Amino acid sequence: MAGYFKLVDAHDDGFRVKLTAPDGTLVAVSTYYASKAEAIAGIELIREIAGTGPVVDHSRIGSPDQEDVFAGPQGTVGRDGALHRDA
Repeated sequence: MAGYFKLVDAHDDGFRVKLTAPDGTLVAVSTYYASKAEAIAGIELIREIAGTGPVVDHSRIGSPDQEDVFAGPQGTVGRDGALHRDA
């Protein structure tokens, strides 16, 4: 079974989206959406970003064996946040 998006009620009569791993582990919780239609549009945006968005590392520099760049479908991203397209 694949992971899934769970549409849930939020405070103030709105909605949130929870991204859940196949084993049921909560991976992410979305921002507040005022309507169900906005939440569904948010799911579509999450799907698009997750499939194509590069990883930009804004964390502190870790151990010497830590990767300096992250590979993605659009290229690699350096610690400076610059996207380098693979040739």
